[in-house]
Amino acid sequence: MELLYIRQVIAGDTARFTYFVDTYKDMAFTIAYRIVQNKEDAEEVVQDSFVKAYTSLHAFRQDSKFSTWLYKIVVNTSLSKTRRKKLLTSDNDTTPIEEIAIDGMENAYAKLAHAEQKKIINAALDEMNVEDSLLLTLFHLQELTLDEIMEITGIPIENIKVKLHRARKKMFTILEKQLQSDIKTIF
Repeated sequence: MELLYIRQVIAGDTARFTYFVDTYKDMAFTIAYRIVQNKEDAEEVVQDSFVKAYTSLHAFRQDSKFSTWLYKIVVNTSLSKTRRKKLLTSDNDTTPIEEIAIDGMENAYAKLAHAEQKKIINAALDEMNVEDSLLLTLFHLQELTLDEIMEITGIPIENIKVKLHRARKKMFTILEKQLQSDIKTIF
């Protein structure tokens, strides 16, 4: 279906591009935020990335998934923005959490627990370096293959495996420290 939409957009039916924006905007924002570590800059990167994708759609070779191609644009745009602005700080409290709709106590509790887990994971990812955070996001949250991650980041697959292994260890250490801190606070 995506190939059909791509052909239609190239042929002049620009309204079809909204399908790609609606489908990929959330993960594009997540990837951008992991790199630029600022909500406003991430939003700008996503907007710029979709404009770049739209204007370069004729160059899409279709030898990979559209999402892989788009995420590579997002990564490159994010890195360019980071280099230009030389961002060194992050705002850990700007990660949006979905509103929790209460349609039963068990469901509400499950959603609350999921939101809390998401907040803890995002906080841990924010403490990590940009590359580790990005690789974990692409592999575990977006569930991309190693080949797709290689295409997006330009990092060889063997290096990705090693970096993912090390990033998981760092994540574990960060989460372990957080848990110990929480336990001390409780008791």
